[in-house]
Amino acid sequence: MTAVGYVWVGALEHNADFQRDLLVRRGVDRVFEDISPNSTAQARPQLTEALDTVRPGDTLVVWRLDRLGSTTSTVLSLLELLGGRGVGVSSMADRLDTSGDDGRSVLAIVSAFTELERCLTRERTMVGVYAARARGRVGGRPRALSATNMERVVMLRDQGATVREIAQELGTSRATVYRVLEDAAAQGDDGSDGGGPSLTVRFTPPALPSDSLRLGEG
Repeated sequence: MTAVGYVWVGALEHNADFQRDLLVRRGVDRVFEDISPNSTAQARPQLTEALDTVRPGDTLVVWRLDRLGSTTSTVLSLLELLGGRGVGVSSMADRLDTSGDDGRSVLAIVSAFTELERCLTRERTMVGVYAARARGRVGGRPRALSATNMERVVMLRDQGATVREIAQELGTSRATVYRVLEDAAAQGDDGSDGGGPSLTVRFTPPALPSDSLRLGEG
């Protein structure tokens, strides 16, 4: 099992020394660093490298959870993605650790909320896909994103992120995001499996006694 550290330094922050020192004291085996040159570019190429490096049983260690993304949905989707791969996330400032048996309950809560968000925003997702098709966009597997980031595109869009927000978060074009969503929709139409096991939230209305609705009975 390997502990992999990740550092994100925003444009308004000074340097990576503080985060790097914390991670070294934590005993990580390797550190990936992203330093943003300005306040609008949120791309994290080294985070993608870290995600491609970690393996089941490893732990991704950060100073705070906000190092992993600029929005709550981004962070939640990443926690779910790594949890599904058997990779834990440890946030030192937040005192959160999703690795081991104790972390499974945290991941179950994360999965429940992200699945609920998907159910509520599924229609918006499909509207965006069909709008892209109506503008004449063609399908095809984009080469600009890694397999990990293609999974993140679908998860972020299902949780309500706009195409523009996803493109900024992953440092790609909106056209690439649209193509990923089109591919995902086509696979869904073919009945293919969309991924590994997940916790699904279902709401079932209470059953009514059949005799209670008969006309004329009091």
